[in-house]
Amino acid sequence: MARFSTKSLVKKYDKWSGSSYKTGYKSYGSSYGNSSFWMDDDFLDSDHKQANKIDFVKMAGYKRAIGNFVRIVTGKDNIPVLFSAGNQSYTDGTSVVISSKLDEKEFDSTVGLALHEGSHIALTNFKTMERFRLGNSPELQVIVDKHHAAGYDKGQWLIIPQVKELVNIIEDRRIDHFVYTSAPGYQGYYQALYDKYFNAKEIDNALKAGKFNNLTFEDYVFHICNFANPNRTLDILPGLRDIWNKIAINQIGRLKNTDQVLELSLEVYGMIMDQIGWGDVAQAKGKGAEGEDEDEKGSNGGDGNGADINEDGTNDEMGGADPNLDMAGGQASSSGDGQASEGEGEDKTDVKDAKQTAKERQEEKKLRDAIQKQKDFLNGNIKKKKMSKGDAEKINAAAESNMEYAPVGGDVQNDTQNTMRGNTTNCMVVKGITKSLIDSNLLGGHLSDPTYCKDSLTKWGRPDYIQEGIVLGTMLGKRLKTRDEDRTIKTTRMETGRIDRRLIAELGFGNDRVFSQTIHNTVTPSLIHISVDASGSMGGTKWQAAMKTAVAIAKAASMVSSLDCVISVRGSYGWGNTGAPLMWVIYDSRKEKFESAKHKFYGVQASGSTPEGLCYQAVMKDIVGSANGKDAYLINICDGEPGYSDSNLSYGGEYAIQHTKAQVDKMRKAGIKVLGYFVCEDSNSSWLARSKDQFRKMYGNESEFIDINSLTQLSNSLNKLFVRK
Repeated sequence: MARFSTKSLVKKYDKWSGSSYKTGYKSYGSSYGNSSFWMDDDFLDSDHKQANKIDFVKMAGYKRAIGNFVRIVTGKDNIPVLFSAGNQSYTDGTSVVISSKLDEKEFDSTVGLALHEGSHIALTNFKTMERFRLGNSPELQVIVDKHHAAGYDKGQWLIIPQVKELVNIIEDRRIDHFVYTSAPGYQGYYQALYDKYFNAKEIDNALKAGKFNNLTFEDYVFHICNFANPNRTLDILPGLRDIWNKIAINQIGRLKNTDQVLELSLEVYGMIMDQIGWGDVAQAKGKGAEGEDEDEKGSNGGDGNGADINEDGTNDEMGGADPNLDMAGGQASSSGDGQASEGEGEDKTDVKDAKQTAKERQEEKKLRDAIQKQKDFLNGNIKKKKMSKGDAEKINAAAESNMEYAPVGGDVQNDTQNTMRGNTTNCMVVKGITKSLIDSNLLGGHLSDPTYCKDSLTKWGRPDYIQEGIVLGTMLGKRLKTRDEDRTIKTTRMETGRIDRRLIAELGFGNDRVFSQTIHNTVTPSLIHISVDASGSMGGTKWQAAMKTAVAIAKAASMVSSLDCVISVRGSYGWGNTGAPLMWVIYDSRKEKFESAKHKFYGVQASGSTPEGLCYQAVMKDIVGSANGKDAYLINICDGEPGYSDSNLSYGGEYAIQHTKAQVDKMRKAGIKVLGYFVCEDSNSSWLARSKDQFRKMYGNESEFIDINSLTQLSNSLNKLFVRK
């Protein structure tokens, strides 16, 4: 991987044209252009908005995507990415907090901020500052003693905030340099990050105009913070060029840890204080060029953030203006009363001056805001849009269950090769049953509390169909265990092969068939995917029979090491503009033990419509991909023809049948054996005859029709399928 030096980046800064502060990172023209190559086209424009305007599936995908970046940059798999819930705005060394705002203007910069915070987790020692408590550091004690000699109260401080301010600046340069040079693919996200928080034309204009030229700590920090800006002026303050040489951002990679950053920050702090004087901290920070103390109202209590910023992070538009900003507008507004002639009103000159004053005030406010953005970034006080606790829990549930949308539908060809036109929609794909998913009620009628559902069966005296499936599966599993037996067959007295030493003696009697051959028969791994129709019409005894069958197969497979099993249910989620087909993988033996999953099956319920082929299409890539190198089977259990509709797609009739058939054909072409099982209760209805005909169209002559009150047919067919003879 190519590496780049910070020195070359600084050269890029100086050569960059335009008035904005550029970091040298390539700009892609779009505020989410860096993400567009891997995001779906509709990643930021979902049609599936919930009633409260939050699309939990999209937000979960957003969270997962940023989480992947964080894991890569930190090299750790256990770094949680959380949405801001009110009081988090920065990394605490164990997690990364992101804003709940999701749109194309924010995405790249949010990724960049998450990478920045993630790099802090990977590279910053958050315990380093602890050793700089009073009395624990000889270097700091020297500085504290100088402050104390000037009347500084030791008891109010554990660490000097000005030193921490310098540490924030230098540490950010160090960690961003590391990620920028070691992972060039992330440079675009850093560009978006710095465009948002640092690249302001107001900062450029202030540097060009020679502002912030007073001997105050704040003015020095302003220039140090903007050392990477091509408009920097290193001789505007005494000793500033020496500080530039001391920090040497073009060689910032020489700093290998936070301890070294702290040592450098102490040196820089001393260089600044040597210029402005080792007096009272408040005096050093607040005095302007004219020697006037800062307005007490505008002070934030000496936290190093500047006189123009209040404790709540807001700016005062009138009064308390920072004299370091060197703005004339604020002074004119406070000293211009009584200048107009009484009774004559304002002349044109006065109007012009008033407009100019208003413009200067506006420019002053913009500059203040731009500086505050930089300070907030450095201090980790970035304001992030908050999310309610309930919404955050729903998004976490969606993320843990790997919820995502898959585009489905489109054109298909029927048996006569005529193209049937169809619109597209999005199918919701869910993988797994987690406690957070159960508690969130995200899947509506498809998922209830498993314990409650199981207790209800006992309360109302209904059959425990899950336990019945386990019993049946145990019996089936005992028969299927023969699959795990490797067989070796040795045949002797062959004309060719290996010499059988026991037959060598027979050569003297004219027997030349003294060879043997050995055949090893090894078990081929197999995968069964059971897909159950979870539409509303499957409710009641049909659903219980279908789940009993699926659980039985899963239990049997759990007893055979060479056999994996997946259970999915198909239905629909929501309705109208919020509706979507639902393909939900409730069990995967490759990821979860049967014993830990069996209790959850009680909570899965039938609800919604029958988007059969749409659901297959949504997970086709997974079904086909998981079948490579295995004997793969898809067992479908349903009770009728496919049907579904939302605001984008009307799915039914011949189109739905041909679309489902097309998906089944794709699986068969990939070597997957597809078995269709049709469950019914009324064996004499005219509807049944029509449904059976359509069922055969979709699943072929291999399809079978099952009496839901007897699973003997299913057991026999599975035995024929899996038990080796």
